[in-house]
Amino acid sequence: MMSCTEIRDYLIRLRPYLIASVIFFGVGFVIGLMIVNRFPEMANSFESSLTGFVKIFRGLPRFRLFTAIFVNNSVKTLLAILLGLIFAVIPTFFLIVNGAALGVVMSLSTQARGLRESLLSVLPHGIPELTAVFLGTAIGIMLGISVLRRITGKQQAKIATELGQAVKFFYSVIIPLLLFAAGVEAYVTTVLITH
Repeated sequence: MMSCTEIRDYLIRLRPYLIASVIFFGVGFVIGLMIVNRFPEMANSFESSLTGFVKIFRGLPRFRLFTAIFVNNSVKTLLAILLGLIFAVIPTFFLIVNGAALGVVMSLSTQARGLRESLLSVLPHGIPELTAVFLGTAIGIMLGISVLRRITGKQQAKIATELGQAVKFFYSVIIPLLLFAAGVEAYVTTVLITH
Protein backbone atom coordinates (compact mmCIF):
# COMPACT_ATOMS: atom_id res chain seq x y z
CA MET A 1 0.00 0.00 0.00
CA MET A 2 1.09 3.57 -0.68
CA SER A 3 1.53 6.19 2.03
CA CYS A 4 -0.39 9.49 1.83
CA THR A 5 2.80 11.25 0.66
CA GLU A 6 3.40 8.67 -2.08
CA ILE A 7 -0.23 8.97 -3.22
CA ARG A 8 0.05 12.78 -3.34
CA ASP A 9 3.31 12.64 -5.33
CA TYR A 10 1.88 10.07 -7.73
CA LEU A 11 -1.24 12.20 -8.27
CA ILE A 12 0.98 15.18 -9.12
CA ARG A 13 2.72 13.05 -11.77
CA LEU A 14 -0.64 11.83 -13.06
CA ARG A 15 -2.16 15.30 -13.41
CA PRO A 16 -1.53 15.91 -17.17
CA TYR A 17 -2.67 12.37 -18.02
CA LEU A 18 -5.74 12.78 -15.82
CA ILE A 19 -6.65 15.94 -17.72
CA ALA A 20 -6.14 14.04 -20.99
CA SER A 21 -8.45 11.26 -19.73
CA VAL A 22 -11.23 13.71 -18.92
CA ILE A 23 -10.82 15.35 -22.35
CA PHE A 24 -10.97 12.01 -24.22
CA PHE A 25 -14.07 11.03 -22.22
CA GLY A 26 -15.64 14.43 -22.96
CA VAL A 27 -14.96 13.97 -26.67
CA GLY A 28 -16.67 10.57 -26.49
CA PHE A 29 -19.63 12.09 -24.63
CA VAL A 30 -20.09 14.73 -27.34
CA ILE A 31 -19.86 11.99 -30.01
CA GLY A 32 -22.63 10.13 -28.13
CA LEU A 33 -24.87 13.21 -28.14
CA MET A 34 -24.20 13.70 -31.87
CA ILE A 35 -25.06 10.05 -32.58
CA VAL A 36 -28.47 10.51 -30.90
CA ASN A 37 -29.18 13.70 -32.86
CA ARG A 38 -27.85 12.67 -36.27
CA PHE A 39 -28.07 8.87 -36.34
CA PRO A 40 -31.09 7.88 -34.17
CA GLU A 41 -31.15 4.30 -35.53
CA MET A 42 -27.51 3.83 -34.57
CA ALA A 43 -28.27 5.28 -31.12
CA ASN A 44 -31.17 2.85 -30.64
CA SER A 45 -29.02 -0.14 -31.55
CA PHE A 46 -26.28 1.18 -29.24
CA GLU A 47 -28.83 1.51 -26.42
CA SER A 48 -30.26 -1.97 -26.98
CA SER A 49 -26.79 -3.54 -26.72
CA LEU A 50 -26.20 -1.61 -23.46
CA THR A 51 -29.62 -2.67 -22.18
CA GLY A 52 -28.68 -6.29 -22.89
CA PHE A 53 -25.53 -5.86 -20.79
CA VAL A 54 -27.49 -4.21 -17.93
CA LYS A 55 -30.01 -7.10 -17.91
CA ILE A 56 -27.20 -9.39 -16.70
CA PHE A 57 -27.19 -7.43 -13.43
CA ARG A 58 -30.94 -6.81 -13.11
CA GLY A 59 -32.74 -8.84 -10.47
CA LEU A 60 -29.61 -9.84 -8.59
CA PRO A 61 -29.76 -9.66 -4.77
CA ARG A 62 -28.07 -6.47 -3.58
CA PHE A 63 -24.84 -8.06 -2.31
CA ARG A 64 -24.40 -10.07 -5.50
CA LEU A 65 -25.13 -6.94 -7.52
CA PHE A 66 -22.52 -5.04 -5.49
CA THR A 67 -19.97 -7.83 -6.07
CA ALA A 68 -20.73 -8.08 -9.82
CA ILE A 69 -20.43 -4.31 -10.32
CA PHE A 70 -17.21 -4.13 -8.31
CA VAL A 71 -15.55 -7.05 -10.12
CA ASN A 72 -16.65 -5.78 -13.56
CA ASN A 73 -15.34 -2.25 -12.95
CA SER A 74 -12.13 -3.43 -11.26
CA VAL A 75 -11.21 -5.80 -14.09
CA LYS A 76 -11.91 -3.18 -16.77
CA THR A 77 -9.94 -0.48 -14.95
CA LEU A 78 -6.99 -2.81 -14.31
CA LEU A 79 -7.01 -3.80 -18.01
CA ALA A 80 -7.03 -0.11 -18.99
CA ILE A 81 -3.89 0.31 -16.87
CA LEU A 82 -2.04 -2.79 -18.08
CA LEU A 83 -3.02 -2.49 -21.75
CA GLY A 84 -1.92 1.14 -21.65
CA LEU A 85 1.57 -0.28 -22.11
CA ILE A 86 0.61 -0.74 -25.78
CA PHE A 87 1.34 2.94 -26.51
CA ALA A 88 -1.72 4.22 -24.56
CA VAL A 89 -4.09 3.18 -27.38
CA ILE A 90 -6.46 0.97 -25.34
CA PRO A 91 -7.21 3.39 -22.46
CA THR A 92 -7.78 6.21 -24.97
CA PHE A 93 -10.21 4.05 -26.98
CA PHE A 94 -11.87 2.87 -23.74
CA LEU A 95 -12.48 6.50 -22.67
CA ILE A 96 -13.94 7.60 -26.00
CA VAL A 97 -16.24 4.55 -26.29
CA ASN A 98 -17.47 4.82 -22.69
CA GLY A 99 -17.94 8.58 -23.04
CA ALA A 100 -20.02 7.97 -26.18
CA ALA A 101 -22.05 5.28 -24.37
CA LEU A 102 -22.83 7.67 -21.51
CA GLY A 103 -23.70 10.43 -23.98
CA VAL A 104 -26.19 8.18 -25.79
CA VAL A 105 -27.72 6.82 -22.57
CA MET A 106 -28.03 10.24 -20.89
CA SER A 107 -29.55 11.82 -23.99
CA LEU A 108 -32.13 9.07 -24.52
CA SER A 109 -32.85 8.81 -20.79
CA THR A 110 -33.39 12.58 -20.50
CA GLN A 111 -35.82 12.48 -23.43
CA ALA A 112 -37.74 9.58 -21.87
CA ARG A 113 -37.62 10.32 -18.11
CA GLY A 114 -36.44 13.91 -17.71
CA LEU A 115 -33.14 15.35 -16.54
CA ARG A 116 -33.67 14.90 -12.78
CA GLU A 117 -34.41 11.16 -12.98
CA SER A 118 -31.55 10.63 -15.42
CA LEU A 119 -29.06 12.40 -13.16
CA LEU A 120 -30.30 10.47 -10.11
CA SER A 121 -29.66 7.20 -11.93
CA VAL A 122 -26.05 8.15 -12.73
CA LEU A 123 -24.55 10.80 -10.41
CA PRO A 124 -24.53 9.11 -6.95
CA HIS A 125 -22.30 6.22 -8.03
CA GLY A 126 -21.00 7.84 -11.24
CA ILE A 127 -18.83 10.44 -9.49
CA PRO A 128 -16.63 7.98 -7.52
CA GLU A 129 -16.75 5.42 -10.35
CA LEU A 130 -15.66 7.90 -13.03
CA THR A 131 -12.97 9.26 -10.71
CA ALA A 132 -11.56 5.73 -10.40
CA VAL A 133 -11.84 5.15 -14.16
CA PHE A 134 -10.12 8.46 -14.98
CA LEU A 135 -7.29 7.62 -12.56
CA GLY A 136 -6.90 4.15 -14.10
CA THR A 137 -6.90 5.37 -17.69
CA ALA A 138 -4.53 8.21 -16.74
CA ILE A 139 -2.09 5.60 -15.43
CA GLY A 140 -2.55 3.55 -18.63
CA ILE A 141 -1.82 6.61 -20.79
CA MET A 142 1.20 7.53 -18.64
CA LEU A 143 2.58 3.99 -18.95
CA GLY A 144 2.03 4.02 -22.72
CA ILE A 145 3.85 7.36 -23.07
CA SER A 146 6.70 5.99 -20.90
CA VAL A 147 7.03 2.99 -23.24
CA LEU A 148 7.12 5.30 -26.29
CA ARG A 149 9.74 7.54 -24.67
CA ARG A 150 11.81 4.53 -23.71
CA ILE A 151 11.67 3.18 -27.30
CA THR A 152 12.63 6.55 -28.79
CA GLY A 153 15.43 7.03 -26.24
CA LYS A 154 13.87 10.16 -24.72
CA GLN A 155 13.45 8.60 -21.29
CA GLN A 156 15.30 5.98 -19.31
CA ALA A 157 12.35 5.09 -17.08
CA LYS A 158 12.25 1.50 -15.88
CA ILE A 159 8.90 0.19 -17.08
CA ALA A 160 8.82 -2.57 -14.41
CA THR A 161 9.21 0.07 -11.67
CA GLU A 162 6.50 2.23 -13.26
CA LEU A 163 4.19 -0.77 -13.47
CA GLY A 164 4.87 -1.67 -9.82
CA GLN A 165 3.91 1.85 -8.73
CA ALA A 166 0.79 1.72 -10.91
CA VAL A 167 -0.37 -1.53 -9.31
CA LYS A 168 0.30 -0.14 -5.80
CA PHE A 169 -1.77 2.95 -6.62
CA PHE A 170 -4.52 0.75 -8.06
CA TYR A 171 -4.81 -1.18 -4.78
CA SER A 172 -4.33 1.86 -2.53
CA VAL A 173 -6.70 4.35 -4.22
CA ILE A 174 -8.67 2.94 -7.15
CA ILE A 175 -9.95 -0.25 -5.47
CA PRO A 176 -11.41 1.68 -2.47
CA LEU A 177 -13.09 4.14 -4.87
CA LEU A 178 -14.58 1.28 -6.90
CA LEU A 179 -15.77 -0.48 -3.72
CA PHE A 180 -17.50 2.72 -2.60
CA ALA A 181 -19.03 3.30 -6.08
CA ALA A 182 -20.32 -0.28 -6.29
CA GLY A 183 -21.84 0.02 -2.81
CA VAL A 184 -23.61 3.26 -3.74
CA GLU A 185 -24.87 1.80 -7.03
CA ALA A 186 -26.17 -1.41 -5.45
CA TYR A 187 -27.63 0.03 -2.24
CA VAL A 188 -28.45 3.70 -3.01
CA THR A 189 -28.95 4.25 -6.76
CA THR A 190 -31.25 1.24 -7.10
CA VAL A 191 -33.46 2.67 -4.32
CA LEU A 192 -33.47 6.18 -5.84
CA ILE A 193 -34.52 5.00 -9.31
CA THR A 194 -37.25 2.65 -8.06
CA HIS A 195 -38.99 5.32 -5.93
